[in-house]
Amino acid sequence: MKFRKVDPQTVECSTSVARPFGCMELWAGNEKAHRNLELAGLEADVIAVPSGAESGGDLSAVFSCSDNIARVVLADCVGHGYVASGVARHIHSLLHKFQDIRDTAGLLASLNDEFTLNIEQSEGPLKMTTVVTGTFDANTGEFNFAYAAHPRMLHWRAREAKFHQIGEGMENFPLGYITGEQYNEQSVRLDPGDMILAFSDGATEVQSPEGEQLTANGFLDFAAATLENLPQPLALPVFSSSLLSGIHQYRGCAELDDDITLLTLRRSPEIDFRSQVP
Repeated sequence: MKFRKVDPQTVECSTSVARPFGCMELWAGNEKAHRNLELAGLEADVIAVPSGAESGGDLSAVFSCSDNIARVVLADCVGHGYVASGVARHIHSLLHKFQDIRDTAGLLASLNDEFTLNIEQSEGPLKMTTVVTGTFDANTGEFNFAYAAHPRMLHWRAREAKFHQIGEGMENFPLGYITGEQYNEQSVRLDPGDMILAFSDGATEVQSPEGEQLTANGFLDFAAATLENLPQPLALPVFSSSLLSGIHQYRGCAELDDDITLLTLRRSPEIDFRSQVP
């Protein structure tokens, strides 16, 4: 499966005072990829490796919404390979249908209702899917996010030089479990240099040759150690590649048992975007 891509691989998004709230997809995909994108006040880097196939069940998407808002979505469909790839394609089509819903919890609720009804009406391979989605407002620095049973993201606070898990108690049900699910939304402020790291569960459930799972806490420690050992100023694509390389080393072989996607966001040096309005 192929999704529309935007060339060159580094995409710069400009603002427009005339455009009402609405989202434009800058990039989305579930195939092997490494993409770096520049948005208003935010840098995004996505690296994805499907397991044993050209495409898989991890879908990542980056949107530019209105003049100063960026949206990211990471969905992890059950399984991998051809069947999971088909589910990812369906989730992608639903994202286009609901992409202009402003709040993250409302987006998940709409995706869930439609997806669950599709499962009930189909004999095909549609299965439950975990999702994390977030929006970043370049004017305020607020990052709003919601989960549908997805692993909790990490927030790197530059002033503390420390990663924190965010969204405790917000796991909720995955897409496809039951209609009418109400999702919770939280927000954190991103200061310049702060980062958000979202990932599929392939990153935390990877096992060593001895059968020891990395776990969420182990991945947090691993991400912190990786960051500490990289030269500064940090190049976000280097951080992503180093994380992925370390996961392969932990696994002890080149083949992975599950799809892995790492989606990293970093707030750029503070700019007053409102002062740029003519």
